[in-house]
Amino acid sequence: MAMKWPTWNVQLFLSWIVVGTLGIAEGIYGRPQYYGDWISYLNVSWAVAHTDWREIFNPFWNPGYPALVAAARSLGVPTPEGEWHAITAINWVIYLVAYASWRGLIRNALALYWPDSLALNRHPFTIWIGTCVFLGACLGLETVSAVCPDLLVTTFFLLGSSLLLSLIRRRSLLTATLLGLILGAGVWVKGVFTPFSFLFILTLLIYCGARRGLWRPVGAVVGTFGLLFGVYIAGISWSYGEFTLGASGMLNFPWHVNELPHFSNWQGGPEQFGRPLHPTTQLIADLPAFGFGTPFRTTYPPYNDVAYWYKGFRHFFSLKLELMAIVRCVWNLLQILKLNPIVLGVAVAFLLSLVRQPWRASLGRTIVRAWPLLLPTVAGFGTYMLVHVEERYLSPFIMVIALLTWAPLLDMTLHSRRLLATALVIIYGAGMVGQLVLTNAASLKPVFRQSDYHDDPHWRIASALTASGLQPGDAVAVIRDTRPTVRVSWAYVSRLRIVAEFGGLPYRIEPQDRTRFDENVEPIHPDYSEVFWTQLTPQRRDEVMKAFAQSGARAVVSLSMPNVLPDPGWVPLKGTPAWLYVFPNAAR
Repeated sequence: MAMKWPTWNVQLFLSWIVVGTLGIAEGIYGRPQYYGDWISYLNVSWAVAHTDWREIFNPFWNPGYPALVAAARSLGVPTPEGEWHAITAINWVIYLVAYASWRGLIRNALALYWPDSLALNRHPFTIWIGTCVFLGACLGLETVSAVCPDLLVTTFFLLGSSLLLSLIRRRSLLTATLLGLILGAGVWVKGVFTPFSFLFILTLLIYCGARRGLWRPVGAVVGTFGLLFGVYIAGISWSYGEFTLGASGMLNFPWHVNELPHFSNWQGGPEQFGRPLHPTTQLIADLPAFGFGTPFRTTYPPYNDVAYWYKGFRHFFSLKLELMAIVRCVWNLLQILKLNPIVLGVAVAFLLSLVRQPWRASLGRTIVRAWPLLLPTVAGFGTYMLVHVEERYLSPFIMVIALLTWAPLLDMTLHSRRLLATALVIIYGAGMVGQLVLTNAASLKPVFRQSDYHDDPHWRIASALTASGLQPGDAVAVIRDTRPTVRVSWAYVSRLRIVAEFGGLPYRIEPQDRTRFDENVEPIHPDYSEVFWTQLTPQRRDEVMKAFAQSGARAVVSLSMPNVLPDPGWVPLKGTPAWLYVFPNAAR
């Protein structure tokens, strides 16, 4: 029996309250610092604010999400804390739009494939199971606190899927134009949306060929998408200096499949990869000391402007390495399945739908009928499986697959609908709770401890550097510790530019390790501060410091200090393990 309007409206409103409250709590407390990719996107956001077109069209870090961050930041207080809260606010808005898109997809799927069951969109089962799936995927596999476009990619994928179904049902030029805008905007958001967009368009072309219709709306989709896509490709090609569809896929494939040494300071080699046209400068031939003060003025140029430093590497395809990459992705997927309850829940729900013959038949009919919804999902997931897969990439695909498992419930002749509905409620409810506990419980601890991001070591270093007299825009060198080279949140928060470093060698899995799948494959980063302070003679340390000064550094930050007596001029940064040396009479 259909529920009365006030009842389902109240329940839907309550679902929004639950989704919004959990999202803002995670958004506020889930982010202790800025990570490598995040800082790169934030640097592009500053390029947007200063209308630096060459950096806006950074061929590796797409400008769509940074433009939203720049807009939000312009409305907030012009301080690091103000930026922090502005990012939280815009991410929360994106998260709520994602939830609205998910609700729209559910409704459009019912309207197209099961119009007689459209009232189920208002049923408590649909409302709360949809809420559980969304929370598990978009707050468990992804987070509101992350300063990256992944949640926006999920939003656009859900919107694109919803508009695709709506276009097939209504054949409206307005819907077609909106779909083209979403696909084109998606390309501006992240490189992976380029193949996603072509998959959506391919789906429409196949549907038109099979049904002999929709050609005018398809033309509107292609035309609108083509305009946005063409402008973006022209922009990044101009910035890169030659035609390119984007450096993200161009580099991620050799990094993850061919094992090109990656992340920072690649000087060339092994032989099959050739040499970069303009590598970072190795300041001292036999030491891991590098300079990169020009031509960029970003926080950490080797990673913020990675396409420039890798330009000139040699592309190649190896079937053997591709197959090994797929095997690694399958292994990663199995680990994701084991460690993420919402992914396991969707898998269990799908298998449950195969237990009884009537359920299997209903699911099979749904898969056949709903192929326009499934094709972009399955092929989009396959795009990741060819290169590299992580939890944060999977949420839109998990949500669409979850939608399929409800199909048997739409067959009113099934006598076991109540049993299946009860099982799905338990599975998805437990999956959502388990996922949030595992991935977001740590976000609630600061609430009870009355602590926030200011207590993070990177913020303390940033505050200490500001208190020492360093000003935004000052150039510094860094002596690294064991942390990954791209972890430079302290430099971003204090608005300093890293122009040289001791450490930061590129990472590469050796050939003999490529078939190992345990979590300890990646070697621990060496403690470069230990190397600098205990293994180098005073003369060699002085040589490094002089090279730093010649690179334009006003000061040097040692992120840690072994139990040794530091050289003259070094002072500790209060409340942190870091030490600071300011060059006498250094120019700003």
